[in-house]
Amino acid sequence: MEPNGQGGPPQGTDFSIDFTFAELLTGRLTPRPDWDQYFMAIAKVVSTRSTCSSRPVGCVITRENRILVTGYNGAPPGEPHCTDMGEPGELFCARRAQMVPDSMKLQSCRSLHAEENALNLADRLGLSDLLKGASVYTTLSPCIRCIEHLKRCGVTKVFFELAYQSVDAQRDRMWVETALAAFEVYRQVSLGSASARKIAGALLGTTSERLLASG
Repeated sequence: MEPNGQGGPPQGTDFSIDFTFAELLTGRLTPRPDWDQYFMAIAKVVSTRSTCSSRPVGCVITRENRILVTGYNGAPPGEPHCTDMGEPGELFCARRAQMVPDSMKLQSCRSLHAEENALNLADRLGLSDLLKGASVYTTLSPCIRCIEHLKRCGVTKVFFELAYQSVDAQRDRMWVETALAAFEVYRQVSLGSASARKIAGALLGTTSERLLASG
């Protein structure tokens, strides 16, 4: 079948994996992800827009299982991104280039965090009132600064994929303790292998390929 409404992948699409009928069928028969895995998967996709060379982070804020806003970490509007700086083919970090120690990262990193960008967007869109009782899904557990921002906005649940770890274990523990006291739910969420394969199939294959005969 031909593209442009007649079947097959859209024009300009370069798929590196050609899914067979059996593989597509397996994906369709796999139960859909639960809400937590669904929103975490979206946060992972959001993270691909990150311009931080060190840790790409994606964030999704939801209310009653509906997405309010998303955000990823990167330089403020008008500022150069770390991914656009440095030598070609090399990762560049503005903080590390200035020899600023890890203990000063929150004061010196040029990037706004994913949670901050999501909260800023909610404010610009007039959605701040909906944040009270909202849930946050983030690919990295929030720092102390973001914990305070989220709590102040009324967020009550935080789900994260990766627990933050640094060279300062005592500080890391303090952040966890602060988060546990700040939110009703503070919990790690990972994609199960079945859900991950189902989602990967939707990303790498043609998502809406027909498996049942027309009629």
